[in-house]
Amino acid sequence: MGIILGSFVLLAAILSQAFETYFIKQKEDIMLEQGEKITKQYAKAYYTGIMDLDQLRFEMEVLDKYLDSMIWIVDANGRIYVVSRTENKSWLGQKLTYEQINEVFEGKIVTIKGNFGGYFKDPVLTVGYPIQIDGKAYGALFMHTPIPEIQRTVKELYKITLLCLSLSGLCAFFFIYYLSRRITNPLKEMNEVAKVIAGGDFHKKLDIVGYDEVAELASSFNYMAEELNKLEELRRGFIANISHDLRSPLTSIKGFVQAILDGTIPPEKQSKYLEIVLDETRRLTKMTNDIMDLTKMESGQMELKKDQFEINDVIRIVLDRFEQRILDKKIDLNIILAEERTMVFADREQIQRVIYNLLDNAVKFVPEAGKIWIETTLSYNKVLISIKNNGEGIPQEELLYIWDRFHKGDKSRGKDKTGMGLGLSIVKQILKNHGESIKVENQEDGVAFIFTLELKI
Repeated sequence: MGIILGSFVLLAAILSQAFETYFIKQKEDIMLEQGEKITKQYAKAYYTGIMDLDQLRFEMEVLDKYLDSMIWIVDANGRIYVVSRTENKSWLGQKLTYEQINEVFEGKIVTIKGNFGGYFKDPVLTVGYPIQIDGKAYGALFMHTPIPEIQRTVKELYKITLLCLSLSGLCAFFFIYYLSRRITNPLKEMNEVAKVIAGGDFHKKLDIVGYDEVAELASSFNYMAEELNKLEELRRGFIANISHDLRSPLTSIKGFVQAILDGTIPPEKQSKYLEIVLDETRRLTKMTNDIMDLTKMESGQMELKKDQFEINDVIRIVLDRFEQRILDKKIDLNIILAEERTMVFADREQIQRVIYNLLDNAVKFVPEAGKIWIETTLSYNKVLISIKNNGEGIPQEELLYIWDRFHKGDKSRGKDKTGMGLGLSIVKQILKNHGESIKVENQEDGVAFIFTLELKI
């Protein structure tokens, strides 16, 4: 409001000065225009005998009222012999002593502001026009317009302008008040909600009103609260899952070691249980390594070593490691390769890890005597690699969370007793670091994971 009021005051001052300058200039132009007409039509008619003095005076009185200007006609000696106003007849016959009138007798048109050498109490705008016939000066025409009269007109216009500015300022005040309340009230509410969220309650939401930037901020605030709530749920789930995954092997290790030490397990069976303890320690080591690797990937600390390699060869190497598990479950394996040799550009070790984790999931969740398909297809400059198994699909509500750390679709861990819910998170992050994509599809006869790699031609 201070800026608006200051701007209005400055605008009023500028307009006042501009109006006064404009009206004075406009009046001056009219007087010059009429002065030229008078000297050509009336004064010359009088000097040539066509018009008498009384008629000239009458014409000057009419022009006086029209122009709101006092008109003098001065002879070549500088004496006033015609005045347009009867109340100023006392000036008739007076000789003008103002020095600047000599310029008019020399044939120049002059404009003077002031009291005309003391002839007027109030300042006037005077236009002096020479009366010439055939280049010889016979007299001069002087028109005087009181400047206060012009200023009075300006003041009336200034009052109208000031009234308009005042009404505009009043409207601006109410508008700014409304707008500021519209902005500050949601901000105050956001401040209160932020304090609630800082206390750990992520369920508090803001009411969104309108479609402006404040509404967008409120929408973003609500989105932030939802994401924080999801993060909190993920954190709780993370703690619960990692506690479970750590407790189980640690309990087994503790129980077997304690049984060996107190003699519950006889010496001839100790090697068997020590193998179990070793397997559990390997599982713990793998879990901690996976967590550390995933953290490095997410923070960008794990550098990719990209190079070109043959992807079909990598698929065969990974399959060799699953041979026994595939045979044990009597899985029907189908491999469909787009080309005999397909070169890609990526980090070979990391992509091998991606294929291993996806194939591990496929083998783990495929039913006994089920089917697994591994297929590669070419699309422009990409290779699409699909790993699919038949069986039950992934519930729709689970699809959004399968990439989260420690998320397991099998909550009971009936089928996934050894998994820790990190495999798909690692897959997602590796492909993200490569700038590639992966998607999961529930198809009629199973679940397919499809990811892309850059094709090297």
